[in-house]
Amino acid sequence: MAYRPHITDAAQVFSDEEIISLMPRNFSFVAQLLGAEASLHLIEAFGGTRVFIPAHHAINVNHAITHAVGLKSLQRLAEQLGKTYIEVPMGTPITIAMRNRAVRDASKKESNAKLARRFGLTLRSIRSILSSEEKIKSNVDKNYDLFAN
Repeated sequence: MAYRPHITDAAQVFSDEEIISLMPRNFSFVAQLLGAEASLHLIEAFGGTRVFIPAHHAINVNHAITHAVGLKSLQRLAEQLGKTYIEVPMGTPITIAMRNRAVRDASKKESNAKLARRFGLTLRSIRSILSSEEKIKSNVDKNYDLFAN
């Protein structure tokens, strides 16, 4: 069976800043608000769907989001984004980055053919991963600040 990283294991592989930078730009605000670990749990529970964030006064312990991220995190989310829908990403860039890091680490001990079988990839994909350096993309805003010096 091929190696498939689990989204909640990203905290063991990457720092919080790296995890947030791997998330889509429209979700990075939510990730910074909740923290990396709670965001990963939200992605695990609701990835690929739209989720309604209730108003602050409508939150209770039995809410589905509370089971994923906890009551305090949902309260912070409701204060900022209450009564709106958010789209929760699948987290694919995070799991791909985890897999690529695992391929690079395992390449010191195993041949490319063994890596391809272990990770369920082609030899061409393994060579591509190994030849490219690891770079974590950044969600830096490319627009200039109007009021900057």
